[in-house]
Amino acid sequence: MIERRDFLYTLGVAGLSPALVGATAGEPEVQPLERALVLSGGGARGAYEAGLVGALAAVGNVKDGTPLLPYEVVCGTSIGALNGWFVATGQYMKLRQLWWTISGQDLMQPKPQYAALRDPASGLLNRAAAAVSMIGLVRNESAVLQSEPVYEWIVRNVDVNAPLLVPLVWAATNLTYQRPEYFYVRPAGTSSDLPKRVIHALQLSLGPRTIVREATPDLLHRAIFASAALPIVFDPVKMPGPDGEINDYCDGGVASNSPVGIAHAVSSAADVVLLDPPFEPDEELSDAVGIAYSIFGTMQRKIFEVEMRNVYFQSLAKRAFTRLRGDQVAIATSGSDQLGKFMQALPVTDLSYIRPEKVLPVAVAGFDDQKGINAAFATGWTDLGRGFVPYDWLTFEL
Repeated sequence: MIERRDFLYTLGVAGLSPALVGATAGEPEVQPLERALVLSGGGARGAYEAGLVGALAAVGNVKDGTPLLPYEVVCGTSIGALNGWFVATGQYMKLRQLWWTISGQDLMQPKPQYAALRDPASGLLNRAAAAVSMIGLVRNESAVLQSEPVYEWIVRNVDVNAPLLVPLVWAATNLTYQRPEYFYVRPAGTSSDLPKRVIHALQLSLGPRTIVREATPDLLHRAIFASAALPIVFDPVKMPGPDGEINDYCDGGVASNSPVGIAHAVSSAADVVLLDPPFEPDEELSDAVGIAYSIFGTMQRKIFEVEMRNVYFQSLAKRAFTRLRGDQVAIATSGSDQLGKFMQALPVTDLSYIRPEKVLPVAVAGFDDQKGINAAFATGWTDLGRGFVPYDWLTFEL
């Protein structure tokens, strides 16, 4: 079980050779975690994830306070990070209750200057976007919605003292330095240090300058909110950067809306929950805001496609490499020490995914639409019956 392992070592060492990471001879090899659950971003459509989690718990007869087997780590972005908190802490009934009552929380409140946008006949985000587009984008304002209602809701419901059953890792975007950063929380009793070999492993999978940070209790709420702070909709979240200076953070979906790269670094298999069916154009681009969000969506889909293909082909290459004889390895890596080390270090991760067959009946910002949220929740619950589909780069549709 994960409680018996040093997660910080497991987080980064999955598949690494001791020679690459500088481990001493005779040091025990740390095996990757069995399976990761990857929860994508998507605002109110995250109700689909909550429904799917509820069904997983029901089918597996998993009670509150016990891990959602077979998952030994949860990776998320935006609403996926928030949903992931309740999975990692085993609060399945609370997750369900929060989604069933969320429309009464009045979370999506416009700033005072946009208060007139409240019109029950249309979605709040659409009205806000229309207002922004009419005035040629807002000067001296970085967003149209208030951050306080959402942040205070997170503080009320995310208990920093809740015991972690499995690790949770999520993505956020550091706007000050224009880079992704990854935050994690871990079960009590694991090491408080982050060994250099952990950083080596994550940099191998995610890039040489990857920043990985522990979300200590003083950072937890802001780090989770930062992952969900959609640009233009919410102001950037201000919190200390790695050097202690205050930085601006926003939506983790800017860099990784479905963080399969983290799952690849730490687990042998990953089940990815997507919140959209294969893309179909459904609206005309009539203003700057609509174009901006279409560009953002295009970027998210492309990043996701690259991440999935990288994991797929790296795993394929590693399997092929391990079947080579010693003399074949020597020939293949001749003249390139880095290639040999890279191939030895590559983790192997089997990818599967599940997604709705049709566009979910709730808007991304539809947190005031309880009917749509309930329908998305029910869709996630019933879709589990279809099961996760093995990823194949030739047949997968964005």
